[in-house]
Amino acid sequence: MKRGVFLLVPILVMVLSVFSACNGKDGSKAVAGSDAKAAAASAEKKVLIWCWDNSDRRKDMHAEFTKRTGIDVELFAVLAKDMAQKLQTTLASNGDMPDIAWCEATYRGKLLSLDIWEDTTKAPYNFDKSNVVDYLIPLETSEDGRWVGPECPSVGGMAYKRDLAKQYFGTDDPEELEKLFPTWDAFKKAGLEVQAKSGGKVFMMTSLGLALQFMKGQSNTPFIQNSKLNLENSMQPILQQLIEFKQSKVTDVLDIDSPEEGASYATNEHIFYPCANWSLVYTIRANDRNGQGRWGFMLPPGGAFPWGGTVMGVPKKGQRKENGVAYIKFFFGSEEGAILQRDRMGNFSPYKPLYQNPNFYTAQDEYFRGQDVQKAVAQRVLPAIKSPRVPSPYDQDINDVFNLAIKKINTGAAVTAASLVAESATELVNKNPAIKR
Repeated sequence: MKRGVFLLVPILVMVLSVFSACNGKDGSKAVAGSDAKAAAASAEKKVLIWCWDNSDRRKDMHAEFTKRTGIDVELFAVLAKDMAQKLQTTLASNGDMPDIAWCEATYRGKLLSLDIWEDTTKAPYNFDKSNVVDYLIPLETSEDGRWVGPECPSVGGMAYKRDLAKQYFGTDDPEELEKLFPTWDAFKKAGLEVQAKSGGKVFMMTSLGLALQFMKGQSNTPFIQNSKLNLENSMQPILQQLIEFKQSKVTDVLDIDSPEEGASYATNEHIFYPCANWSLVYTIRANDRNGQGRWGFMLPPGGAFPWGGTVMGVPKKGQRKENGVAYIKFFFGSEEGAILQRDRMGNFSPYKPLYQNPNFYTAQDEYFRGQDVQKAVAQRVLPAIKSPRVPSPYDQDINDVFNLAIKKINTGAAVTAASLVAESATELVNKNPAIKR
């Protein structure tokens, strides 16, 4: 997933830190390099995963996996932003590499560019990627054509507060709202009306940062192409729309991922939020604990979009690679594993055959007034994702310049999309000399 839980982030970080300390490993212990030891390690019925989620729900799911396969699962806490450096330093020091490492969407481009991964479609592993949901394959493939691994599809729609929608738009029906807001221009016009009716107290969204999640995901135009900046075609139209949102007061000025934004889920001052399939548990339920019946789910203006995702990569230097691939095949290439992921974690599977059954993903959600959000994601959102923007080693730097631009827009200064693009280009080139204007 891409975004963390707003109000629970500090708690999660502390939990992960404690878990890391109790684990007793630092991922860099030297290997006594004998072939005999390597063979014994490979045969050991364990899989070591570097990740950032050791929740009770995940542990319960892994306990069931162990019952069925005899393979124990050991989780070692590594923050998403630290994964690339941790892997590289461990490799350089001849330390113990994991059998699986998580490659989260924000840092995926950098991670995929590292020449450290097995292609698990090749012998002796032979993972059948023809059964992986089509749009995911380019997102999981390195520049040299190596398929690094599968992930759970992470796709976004739009959540909204039903009572506010009814009050300001006359309906809380998702299909009716989709007709009202086919474009962001229509959304912006409605935002002006909401501001007028509420005396400036109610906004369509909490922040330009949330609006950016929609708009960036709905475009597949590369920011950097063949090591050359392409910001006028990719970044500038998005910034122009954000500037207009600010001028129209469509969005509030809360900081994205801040405690204030987290608290907004349980209040009546903001109507719409981006909502990925993982948002149901990690964002909405976490931040609006008494929100049963408050929410609705719809397709946003501009359509569905990919949001987040975490590739399961198998490092070449892992000692139990066969166990790592067995884990991946079970959870990401079988109906049995998909059922566990669905029922224990609320995750969707990349296993394509499942989507031929319209009733595999279905559940009435009490938070969404009985709406079947699972089915909406599986049958309406996922099929709408065709060719998203492919990962780049510079994705985190692109995020950084977008955030700087949003800060400037929020100050109310007289900025233009073109001037922000020029500043962003300078920042990117200064930070990455390999990039050309």
